[in-house]
Amino acid sequence: MSDWSSYDIIAARYDDVWGSRFEAVARLLCERMPPGCGTAHLDVGTGTGIVLRALASRASGSNLAGCDRSIGMIRAARARVPEGRFVAADAMTLPFRGASFDAVTASFVLSHIADLEAGLQEAHRVLKPGGRFAMTSWSADADKRGEAWRELLAGTVSRDLVRAAVASVAPREAQLERPESVEGALAAAGFARVEVHAVVLEYTISLDDFLADREISSAGRYARHTLGPDGWSRWVAHARDRLERRFGSAFECSRGVLIGLGARAA
Repeated sequence: MSDWSSYDIIAARYDDVWGSRFEAVARLLCERMPPGCGTAHLDVGTGTGIVLRALASRASGSNLAGCDRSIGMIRAARARVPEGRFVAADAMTLPFRGASFDAVTASFVLSHIADLEAGLQEAHRVLKPGGRFAMTSWSADADKRGEAWRELLAGTVSRDLVRAAVASVAPREAQLERPESVEGALAAAGFARVEVHAVVLEYTISLDDFLADREISSAGRYARHTLGPDGWSRWVAHARDRLERRFGSAFECSRGVLIGLGARAA
């Protein structure tokens, strides 16, 4: 049986479901990195290469590298960013020499690292003196559609079990929801000139796209694994009916994003 927590199983759907939102954040991240950051860039937890695509459009001729634990994601990234070089690697043990990169990015990945300090120290290690680091994380989710989905799911799958499953995939998610925690983590890892910017991502989403989003989330993958394909299909039909009655077939959403910046001292 496939591992429900693996990103390999959603690599083919990742850009279709989440791409537009993550691309918007990638552009915001790149805009906050100072110009002239050099040509060698590493994207940690690169997924399908969304941040590297944004970097390539901003700085042609850059040396782009990405790493990810998911082989499925690496395959997708290679197809989407043919000019990049990609390796399967863990963020806590990066397979690069120290002081190799002018810039390192980590978008929505630090929450997945069991040892956050070790992961940040590795990013610091591979930066050249004066090199820049940029990361993103979600702030606390207060969206009422998301909470309604979780309440409906709790009627079928234990809320405690779902929380434990999500924590097994993203153990540092809660820690990185607050600006002061992000700032403290970057400073503790040795980064200088630390800044944290809070932005709001606003978008319109159809109910079908919202349900697709929730299905490939860690909570959705765990619930589908627990209920089985038939049980999951029946639950989704129930959830669709309840959510449409309450919110309609499309709705406006907003989600807070934290962008953390730092540098390795020259």
